[in-house]
Amino acid sequence: MALNFRQTEILWAIVMAGSSSGAARLLNVSQPAVSKMLSQIEAQLGSSLFERVRGKLQPTEQVRLLFDEIAKAQKIMRRVNDIADSLTKEGGGALSLASIPSLAYAIVPGVIARFRLENPEIVVRLETGAVPEMIESVLQGEAELGLLVMLTDHPLLTVLPLFEGRMLAALPRNHPLAVKPLVSLADLSPYPHILVGSRMPFGMLTSSAFEQAGLPCRVCADVTNSLQACALVDAGVGVALVDEFTARNLSWLNVVTRPLKEKISLRTSIVHSRNRPPGPLAKRFIALLRQ
Repeated sequence: MALNFRQTEILWAIVMAGSSSGAARLLNVSQPAVSKMLSQIEAQLGSSLFERVRGKLQPTEQVRLLFDEIAKAQKIMRRVNDIADSLTKEGGGALSLASIPSLAYAIVPGVIARFRLENPEIVVRLETGAVPEMIESVLQGEAELGLLVMLTDHPLLTVLPLFEGRMLAALPRNHPLAVKPLVSLADLSPYPHILVGSRMPFGMLTSSAFEQAGLPCRVCADVTNSLQACALVDAGVGVALVDEFTARNLSWLNVVTRPLKEKISLRTSIVHSRNRPPGPLAKRFIALLRQ
């Protein structure tokens, strides 16, 4: 039997909240209503979907298999509601964006501020994640635009180049290399290195640079973005190569950045689905971003 949207919403809420009472609060309905709907879903599917473990509703394997698709459905429905809202409210609506964390924290806030001055009735939705997640979000229609680094071509996306940045060295303030105005890969090689994603663009660029220079990169930690790398540098865990966008907004007292002798370029771009050209709001946001 097929599940309807309301039923998938109930399952999503229970997984997110861990209980029927928590799901009820998320959906602004009564707890008995959630329990009744769950019982109906389980009867319809002919199997139990949750197990009670220490007072929490633990999803079974069947729900875990469904959950990724259910979460996507929630995002798509939000997008549908945003479009419907823009049709019924003059000047209203929403702009959905996806961005890697470094750009989301360093570049995007100022652009959103300027965009909102021109469009005060528009809700801006911003999600962050790794490059593969951002690409999927745009392809699925969950985000109208994506802001990425190091994506030059994609068969299903239109890629619009923005600007070029570079990697910098992030060091503890009391580190021996902090006194140097310029550091090299050879300078950094002997020290424990915090890698920004071994299978992500920044980390792969870093590993490749050390490999091409014939130098070891002594990885002591592998994190998902430059913000996390800087937090570990601040704690004295090691050194890191981070993007200059994150470095512009360093708020850690114990972190300094230094230019790198070897230039490691970062090409930033904004993308949209080839099947869904950007609307007027998205086009205006792109123009502001390029400014």
